Amino acid sequence: MLRYLWKNRLFTLLNIVGLAVGISACWVIYSIVSYEFSFDNKIPGSEQVYRVVSRFKFDDKESGNAGVPEPLPNAIKEQMPGVAEVIPVWNRWQTVAGVSTTEAGTVRRFDSPEDQISTIVAYFNLVPYKWLAGNAAQALNGPNQVILTRSRAEKYFPGVQPAAVMGKTIVYNDTIPVKVTGVVADLDFPSSFPWNEIFALSAQALASDNWTGVSSQRALYVRVKPHTDIEKLTAAINIMSAAPAREEMLKYHYERWHKLLPMKAVHFTNEYGENVIHKANRKVLYGLIGIAAFLLVLACINYVNLTTAQVPQRSREIGIRRTLGSGRWQLISPFLLETLAITLLAVGVSFFLARIATSVFSNIMPGGMNLYTNYLGIALFLLVLVVAVTLLAGMYPGWLITRVEAVNMMRGKDAGQTGKRGLVLRKSLIVFQFAVAQLFIVGAVIVGKQLHYLLHADTGFNKDAVVLAYVPWQIRFSPKYENRHFLVQHDIKQLPGVEAVAMGQAPMNTSFNSDMYQYIDAAGNKKDVMMYFKFGDTAMLGLYKIPLLAGRNLAPSDTLKEVVLNETAVKAFGFASPAAAVGQYVIANDDKKLPIVGVVKDFHTAGFHLKIEPTAMLTSKSELSAFNIRLSGQPQQWQQQLAKIEAVWKKHYPETPFDYKFYDDSVKEMYESEATTGKIVNVATAICIVVSCLGLFGLSTLTAWQRVKEIGIRKVLGASVAGIVQLISFDFIKLVAIAILIASPLAWWAMHHWLQDFAYRVNISIWWLLGAAGIALVIALLTMSYQSVRAAVVKPVKTLRSE
Repeated sequence: MLRYLWKNRLFTLLNIVGLAVGISACWVIYSIVSYEFSFDNKIPGSEQVYRVVSRFKFDDKESGNAGVPEPLPNAIKEQMPGVAEVIPVWNRWQTVAGVSTTEAGTVRRFDSPEDQISTIVAYFNLVPYKWLAGNAAQALNGPNQVILTRSRAEKYFPGVQPAAVMGKTIVYNDTIPVKVTGVVADLDFPSSFPWNEIFALSAQALASDNWTGVSSQRALYVRVKPHTDIEKLTAAINIMSAAPAREEMLKYHYERWHKLLPMKAVHFTNEYGENVIHKANRKVLYGLIGIAAFLLVLACINYVNLTTAQVPQRSREIGIRRTLGSGRWQLISPFLLETLAITLLAVGVSFFLARIATSVFSNIMPGGMNLYTNYLGIALFLLVLVVAVTLLAGMYPGWLITRVEAVNMMRGKDAGQTGKRGLVLRKSLIVFQFAVAQLFIVGAVIVGKQLHYLLHADTGFNKDAVVLAYVPWQIRFSPKYENRHFLVQHDIKQLPGVEAVAMGQAPMNTSFNSDMYQYIDAAGNKKDVMMYFKFGDTAMLGLYKIPLLAGRNLAPSDTLKEVVLNETAVKAFGFASPAAAVGQYVIANDDKKLPIVGVVKDFHTAGFHLKIEPTAMLTSKSELSAFNIRLSGQPQQWQQQLAKIEAVWKKHYPETPFDYKFYDDSVKEMYESEATTGKIVNVATAICIVVSCLGLFGLSTLTAWQRVKEIGIRKVLGASVAGIVQLISFDFIKLVAIAILIASPLAWWAMHHWLQDFAYRVNISIWWLLGAAGIALVIALLTMSYQSVRAAVVKPVKTLRSE
């Protein structure tokens, strides 16, 4: 077996490469999928744990929020007998954590410590921490206490054992001393609880009577008693929650209700606006599984084509085996063993390919995936994969040789027929391979076009050469730095190379606010409109070159006094024109009347996924916390200008680094999901093309071998090399053309469906489909040209010698 594989090492190498590419893709996808589906699997009694979330409906638009009203935990605990435990988990933030060192008077500072929550003791019944010091019963029995994970304790107190960390003090925000009362081991499984500092949630906080406010930072979990009817429990919670908020819901014309998400579904619900916890999308994961299956099938098809292409060359070997009395299984088993050997070699190669892939594409891999490697799961996966590939790829070639008559095989009469028996199937497999490849080629083209459109389409404002920087939130409300950012703005304006500086929210980003505004016309008719709003100073419109259609710009003001609307808002309120809106008044939800002083042309506020909504531009001194800096000059000069801006920044904020971002990069981050999809599709396309070309190479090799004497005769009769290449290539072009005809409508349908997620999108052009078809044809021609030309240039005397 090994001697045969070495003798035919070209085909052996092609088989190994084809299978290795498919297996490595499956390996990487398995690692991603198994990691995502392992989230929260070790939560004890998870089948009885639910997360309570909120849903809203306004103006026939439904949305979700991961939080609940503050009084809901106590209300459920007191009024819902079907609930065994109520576990509130509230996010919290500190500006700084200070830890005293052994050196007298020295304090180590940690800015903006992350992953902090406030909760109650029942939280430790939900999440199975292993206690390294302290215990759940006493760790949170008083104020100003904190429990640290082992990794956070090591960060704050390096080299100190957990028992010795107990009782140490951490000073938060330079004023709040907190004692460490427990240390727990980091969780050894992926979970929706990535917290490293756990504080006690006070009874006063839970005693709030604010039933109308809902924040995504206020999570709530419940453990229900066995045999509890979840639908009835949900209905009871909604009745209880709606009653005290009914007046406000009627006033502002919206609905609110709650849902109970099973614990195993929490990781896959990313529509609730929760950014602090890693989420996954089931549809994306199922799509990856489908891609892995396709790639593996393509790799097996490639192996079948290459292997059956060699069957005629092994005619005498097979004939001798049959003459010596080998049965069907004895003929098939050598092929299976060869397939097993090649598959094992491919697995070895795929190990390195998978490592390279995870390194190259680390930016699209789930964060933390490498921290929870399930080696046993990977071993079982590879074992199943090896068995499956061996059977799928090895059975058909083995079965094919059992249909050959020994005497004919020995005489060489059936050698060509052996290849021809499976020719129809192999051609069908080639069509399937290139149809799948064509699907991915079209997908790659259209995803690329849409992504280019998202990044370069007219947004309604000019974002070129704009740099964003934010007032550090740690010091934003500090009396020491009050209004300091306006001094920073003034100093930056004076720098050469700075065209303009505005304070306020960038026109388009993922963070926006909305509120209800009302207009009452002369007849007393009321019109309520949900408005997005953006805060900015008087320089904002000019800096972003947003056209003013009517009226004037906002005037400087310390408080909210007037409003500028966009075109969509003007239409939503029913004004006849932008000019007609100027001078009218809208009423905010606090019953404050605001004059409309101007109307601007529509611009995008939330990306191209959503339609442009009614938007109000406002100014209020307390809301201006972001710098928008437009640079002048050439891009090669910008780093020098940024260095001067940093110097101004350090002058005013000496303890805070100057963190900035070009607005173009910020916009790219808005479409990170689409960019990731594009990368995945591009990689899958490349793999499909490589594997399909290997299969086509095998089929062209078989065809050239079968028609070698025909080619010799045609050359004797005067056929040219070009004519022979055309003759051989024509059959392959037909296969690729059939694949294109099958795949193109399917690709159009799939991509048309994908584009529906965007309110603003490209229109699929017939030229894109034709271009993708041309790519497939060129690739196919290049692949088979080697064997076609090689067969065409062979001297007829060699091919016709036996005649």
